[in-house]
Amino acid sequence: MEKLTKEKALKFHRQMWSDMQKKLGNDPSFIARLKFKEKWCDENGFVNIDTNCFLCEYSIQHKVDHLSCNCLIDWKPLTGKNYCMNANNDVYDYRDAPISEILELPERKIKEVYGSNNESEEENVD
Repeated sequence: MEKLTKEKALKFHRQMWSDMQKKLGNDPSFIARLKFKEKWCDENGFVNIDTNCFLCEYSIQHKVDHLSCNCLIDWKPLTGKNYCMNANNDVYDYRDAPISEILELPERKIKEVYGSNNESEEENVD
């Protein structure tokens, strides 16, 4: 896959979740979400996308530690963290969130995501 821009990663993320909501409703199970994401990526010609998530894939392509609070989306309203899942299950995470809430999550500012010392920041301002 070609290197994702910030705009494309956000666009594909929102399109996939919007399509999921149309097909599965607002509150599908976690397993249904995983299966849908995999099928959606396959049907739309996206292969080898990390966890079938364009936001994770973007972070990996731009060499950002995507498991340490560096997502392009602000997940804090749902998870209390800057990432979508909580390994300790002590706070709400996206697996339990209505899709409408996921679609409404705001984009984080690039400087907030990458900080001023990360060389990836300049690459992704386009």
